[in-house]
Amino acid sequence: MAKVLFISNNQDKVNIIGEVLSKNSVDVDFAQTEDIIFEKLSTFLPDLILLDTQLDVADIVMLAKKIRINTQTENIIFSLLINAECDNQDLLKTASSYIVEPINEKVFVATIMSNLRVKNSLDVLAKNNADLAKSLYQLDVLYNTSTQFAGSLDREKLIDVMLEGLEKSLSFNLSYILLFNGDDDVKLIINSLHPLSERFEQAVKLRAMISYKSLFDKKEMPYTVTPDVISVERRIKHPYIEYDLPVLNYDNMFAPITVGEKFLGVIEVFRQDDFKSEDATCFQTLSKQVSIPLETATLYEEIKEANVKLENLERMKSEFISIVSHELRTPLTAIKNSLGILKGGSAGETTPIMDKFLGLAERNVLRLKGIINDLLDLSKIEAGKMQFSFERADISTPIDTVRNTLENLIREKNISFSLDIESNLPQVFIDTLRVEQIITNLLSNAIKFTPENGEISVNAKLKTGKEINRQDLQDEKSYIVVSVKDSGIGIEQENLEKVFDKFQQIESSLSRKIGGTGLGLPIAKQLVDAHKGSIWVESIINSGSTFSFAIPVLNDLEIFKYDLERLLITAKNNNYKLGLVKIADCSGINVFVDDILSNEINIIRKSANVKEYVINDEIKTLIYAVMQMDRYALNFVSKKIDGFVNSEPKYEKCDIVYSTVLYPDDEMTVEDLVEKLNKNTTKVKL
Repeated sequence: MAKVLFISNNQDKVNIIGEVLSKNSVDVDFAQTEDIIFEKLSTFLPDLILLDTQLDVADIVMLAKKIRINTQTENIIFSLLINAECDNQDLLKTASSYIVEPINEKVFVATIMSNLRVKNSLDVLAKNNADLAKSLYQLDVLYNTSTQFAGSLDREKLIDVMLEGLEKSLSFNLSYILLFNGDDDVKLIINSLHPLSERFEQAVKLRAMISYKSLFDKKEMPYTVTPDVISVERRIKHPYIEYDLPVLNYDNMFAPITVGEKFLGVIEVFRQDDFKSEDATCFQTLSKQVSIPLETATLYEEIKEANVKLENLERMKSEFISIVSHELRTPLTAIKNSLGILKGGSAGETTPIMDKFLGLAERNVLRLKGIINDLLDLSKIEAGKMQFSFERADISTPIDTVRNTLENLIREKNISFSLDIESNLPQVFIDTLRVEQIITNLLSNAIKFTPENGEISVNAKLKTGKEINRQDLQDEKSYIVVSVKDSGIGIEQENLEKVFDKFQQIESSLSRKIGGTGLGLPIAKQLVDAHKGSIWVESIINSGSTFSFAIPVLNDLEIFKYDLERLLITAKNNNYKLGLVKIADCSGINVFVDDILSNEINIIRKSANVKEYVINDEIKTLIYAVMQMDRYALNFVSKKIDGFVNSEPKYEKCDIVYSTVLYPDDEMTVEDLVEKLNKNTTKVKL
């Protein structure tokens, strides 16, 4: 029923208006003084106020303004009862409608009803605006929450994000989430405005279990849960009062947390005020949104745990191989020496039959020694402990060495051998012994699988990455490509990807006859990778195979970055820091750099852990020094350089640019590190 407050101290008017409005189903109340007026505003809560302008007060305009101000926020209609001669503009401006005396009952009722309809429309509009604002706010919360979901793989953080989203959008009093990560790993997270009494907490735990079990009525439950396996995590906002059992009578919403057929948990929220339909939509959306990232986070944790286990197994395997290999080498050495003594006749004369068996034993000892060496090399490479000694060298050096070593084996099988090394090849930055090992493994395989009277060729050529056309090589860079081609048994196309796998030998009658560990090619691949190169194979069954590897041709700066990367890996593995110093003679006068390299200037103390690189280009000469040091030592070097270049008169015509940086302060790549080193330069004028 609509409510009207009539303000007047004229009893006749009060009686007339009261009677007229009552006949039209309007609840009417009256006030005569200012105190009563404002009391009625808070207790009677009128929809319309009608002020008699003939009210006996000191200042009717001031009273009207006060009423107007106090009614605007509630959309209360403010009308004036005036006589026909009223021309007080200040008074008339305060009202939204007017009723003129003497009162015409029909006109009066029509005016009041019209204003009440306006009031009702304003209330509906205000409610719709409030609902719209709430919906927009909830949509904004949903958007921000989904954005945060996408950026995390932490289960705890995902739950926090969801609860924060629910709290912002629903303003609940209490929520709980029952999360399953196995039968013995069940967590109950209680998020509450106030602490819970002990019996209430037990009731919440019991309710969570019952709600979970109700989802699988007459069906097999994914997890078996009992109260003793549920761990409780409490998140309390305000520790002022204590919640108890009546909170369970609040309005509530419940939802399972699932992804497809996978069940993750349940969630329920309680609020003292009733939930609306848009609240239910928001709740369901958030509970579904968190499901996928929760499953992803769970899988991520499982993968991390699996990786840790695999790493431990890999480490144990490498240690086992290393220990067994070392233990085998000692008796093998003794056996080999004993065979040598027997064959040499120092232990007495041997018969031809004895020589035959001694030779057989010696060959098998050498074979077993090769297998052990392969196992040791593989374990060292995988553990990052393989030692490399890189230097500029001609690719022909390791090729010639391997050819001379295996020449007798080639001759024994009457294999036709050809060698083609392109003239004027640039030098490469390699560990010559390791490249020999790569070529030895490839050429040994070619000899093994090439029948007698077959053909083998080795060639080395300069090519661009674009010409080679492999995804792991850069199109614009230059590479030296070494290829070993044979006319052997070949490899099936479906097996080409397997040949570089550990302990892998492609099945064939010939391969079974020849035997082997299948480690030669995997070791070759690891060694090529260490040279920043690529290795591959092309083959036609029964027509032969061509194994090729490419090693990049590096300039001075690339060599520095490449070597620096290996030093950084060593620093990480051994938990120490590397200091980098860059000094540039920008004037083109190299005497300053030369003096440092010749140790005539005691700026950088020479020691085993210091490596220096001189990089020349058309503009300037750079020296990069890399050493093991801490931040204090690095600052000391900087000050020494600074003090030296400002005190030595012999270099007064030189501009020295230098900078220092410490690694690993941050997880930076070599490119990032060199960029930082080059940016943090200080130019000292001499």
